[in-house]
Amino acid sequence: MNKNNYAHPLKTLMGGLLILTFSFHACMEEKYSLGNIPTPDFEVQAGADANTLVFVNSTPGTSIAYWETSTGQKFKGDNVSARFTFEGEYDVTLTAVTPGGTATVTKQVSISQSDPTACNPDRALGFIAGCTEKVWRYNPEAGTFKVGDAGPDAGNWWSSTDGDVTGRACEFNDEFTFQFNAEGTFIYDNKGDFFADGYLGTKTTGCEPASNLSGDQTLWNSGTFNFSVIEGAGVNSLGQLVLTGKGAHIGIKKAHNGGETPTGPVGNSVTYDILAMEQNVGGKGYDILKLGVNIGGSGWWTFTLRAAAN
Repeated sequence: MNKNNYAHPLKTLMGGLLILTFSFHACMEEKYSLGNIPTPDFEVQAGADANTLVFVNSTPGTSIAYWETSTGQKFKGDNVSARFTFEGEYDVTLTAVTPGGTATVTKQVSISQSDPTACNPDRALGFIAGCTEKVWRYNPEAGTFKVGDAGPDAGNWWSSTDGDVTGRACEFNDEFTFQFNAEGTFIYDNKGDFFADGYLGTKTTGCEPASNLSGDQTLWNSGTFNFSVIEGAGVNSLGQLVLTGKGAHIGIKKAHNGGETPTGPVGNSVTYDILAMEQNVGGKGYDILKLGVNIGGSGWWTFTLRAAAN
């Protein structure tokens, strides 16, 4: 009697599925293999002047280059230039994003002389800090504080009035001192009081002594911090002002990049876009500095400061 060999239909199906599955995974592994992460590297070249350097991504293969300097400047691209105001040594970090993953490399660069034009009033740093130091206060006029979602300098949600100049006298007496030095010294002096604004201190809507600040809110008290200016950046291409140190701020204390946090400062820095720099306004002997901070989406706080003209 002859025995016919045959495969059970279910076994045949399962075997086919196993073969298909193994084949599919093999194709997936081959197609989506990430490969090795190349060693990132970059070249440093001379720029247009003694205070400008050009950084060129030389990482092998394909990569997206992100840069950051120890002065707070950030760039994207294979060929970027950065300006350094003061003589000294600076760190430059390249983060290369490759098909295999992300890797970084840091190099130190040297600047042999300070920029002799940096304190000119037509430069953002010079306008803000002068050639030695410059003291700013809130502009004692309506609209010094604004918040809205119609873009920077919009106050469609709320804008301070003339009455707030006296009603918030403990805020309008604050001083912000910027010193022209390599450290970028920033000094905040609240003159011993603050406007509680419903969330500070005992959460009144009036002035309170600085001693009422407690917990993380004490970081918003008077103190010495650091600042830097990123020329040409920001929504108006006038530059950005970066305050560094937890608690460093200008304007409404709870406002920061991406949101509002009333319980205390978040992060170690706040970046403000420079919206306007006006010299000797109307021949009245004072300068106006207007700063904006994006609190998320289309929301912006805007603050206006006044200082004696350079």
